[in-house]
Amino acid sequence: MLAFAPFASAEGLHVIQSGPAYLSAGVGVFNGVGIHPISGPNPRVPEINVEYQSASKLFGIGAVWGLMANTRGGFMGYTGFYSDIAWDRWVLTPVLGFGGYDAGKNGKDLGSIFEFRLELGLAYQFANGGRLGVKIAHISNAYIVSQDPGENEALVTYSFPLSFGDQ
Repeated sequence: MLAFAPFASAEGLHVIQSGPAYLSAGVGVFNGVGIHPISGPNPRVPEINVEYQSASKLFGIGAVWGLMANTRGGFMGYTGFYSDIAWDRWVLTPVLGFGGYDAGKNGKDLGSIFEFRLELGLAYQFANGGRLGVKIAHISNAYIVSQDPGENEALVTYSFPLSFGDQ
């Protein structure tokens, strides 16, 4: 207990039940975390990710919509659910999503169009509500077809709080 005392705060660990919607933008590497080979038909390539997280939540769970694109022509649109778990100014955000993936002309073949997306982000929240963080993500078809190579991503993100009056 004494080892964790310096990290404790008056607020403690809690699920954020309400607040603004967020627009998150991230840059990073597609096929880059724990995937080999580094070169060849499926190299590590740059990617961008944009995500909208709704302000409306039920029991701390909100809706998320996102787009991912990489420099090899791979593209994914997805929707799903997220939650924000806060500890002082740190926010942990797990996401479970699903959507459609297109490898493009030179992108990595993930085995099917229908794919699942899992994310885990950790961000520092500033006084203005903005969040700077890192995110890891995994795309997989969960073997709904025989080929499921999957891919992993690592991104640096910044999330902008939005005010639409739907808090």
